[in-house]
Amino acid sequence: MSLKIRQPAKAPSPGLPGLFLRLLVLAAVGVALAASPAAASPDAVRWTKVNIPAGGETGGWVLASGSDVRHLTASPDGTLYAAAPGLTYTLYRSADGGYTWTHLGKVGDDIVAIAVSPADESRIYYATVAAVFRSTDAGKTFSQLPNGPGGAGAGNVEITSLAVARADHDIVAVGTRDTDSSQFGGVYALDGADIIPAWTDTGLGSYDVYAVAFSPAYPTDRQMVAVMTDETDSFVAGRVADGGWGAAMGNARLNRDNASSPVAVVVTESAAVAFPANYDADPASGLNFLYVAVATGAGTGDVYRISGAPAPNPSPATDLNAGAAYGQGNLDITGLAVYGEYPSAVLL
Repeated sequence: MSLKIRQPAKAPSPGLPGLFLRLLVLAAVGVALAASPAAASPDAVRWTKVNIPAGGETGGWVLASGSDVRHLTASPDGTLYAAAPGLTYTLYRSADGGYTWTHLGKVGDDIVAIAVSPADESRIYYATVAAVFRSTDAGKTFSQLPNGPGGAGAGNVEITSLAVARADHDIVAVGTRDTDSSQFGGVYALDGADIIPAWTDTGLGSYDVYAVAFSPAYPTDRQMVAVMTDETDSFVAGRVADGGWGAAMGNARLNRDNASSPVAVVVTESAAVAFPANYDADPASGLNFLYVAVATGAGTGDVYRISGAPAPNPSPATDLNAGAAYGQGNLDITGLAVYGEYPSAVLL
């Protein structure tokens, strides 16, 4: 399900006027309320469908022909960024909650991910399937980072995801996949403090990666999280500093419907990671809970709650069955956001 750009019916169109932020519900499913820390069933959450704003002339909105909003990203100060394939320029910014949009840097690339430095709003990043680009002047100009992390752009290797963290400098991470059968991508990181920056293989192993994210407290806990598949199963894994993947928090295997006979989920399209405000990367803290959304391309994805467990124990993954109340046991979820603290966080 795509998220459409809408614009005022009589307004000029220098960029992307009139993307209504609440249209995010088109790419989401609903709101999860009162998640219980002890429960391990779909009853642990309640999902409510959210109506979208009225469209057409009666609603004062018309569709901007030939375009979809993708990779909607909020910076720490609330500025919104989005990609809009199908238009002359493909990278846009809104400083007023999505009512008006302007294009950035005359970017015309096919964008697969967007990120903003959490400590410097002027440092904006975007990725194509083959490369990562950075702006240090708030989007006026962009320059390409070192070529091809993990061989991206050749041999059917593609960048799927992008994340940026800040210590004393930016740390950039990308996830990649290899579209050939039994061939895999990985997670690659670039340290902005290096004199000659280069992409470093983090040693994930034989997996295709569909989401990569940094812990909200990365400057202190140094945790990175990935959603990955070996083409048979899908997992959520964590890595702390230079340690191995799965060395601190056990990997979580994603299964459908919390069934007694697990049915594997294989991510083939996209994934998203979201952290509650009180997230703690330490699996012994009692607050090592995060949320993951996956899209399989076959309608068998969903939203999962990951309950971090100390390795080598596996971390439980609870299928939250976002569509169950509407007759859909599983469905692909392409976007995910969380507000508030676990266990009462609200999901969209």
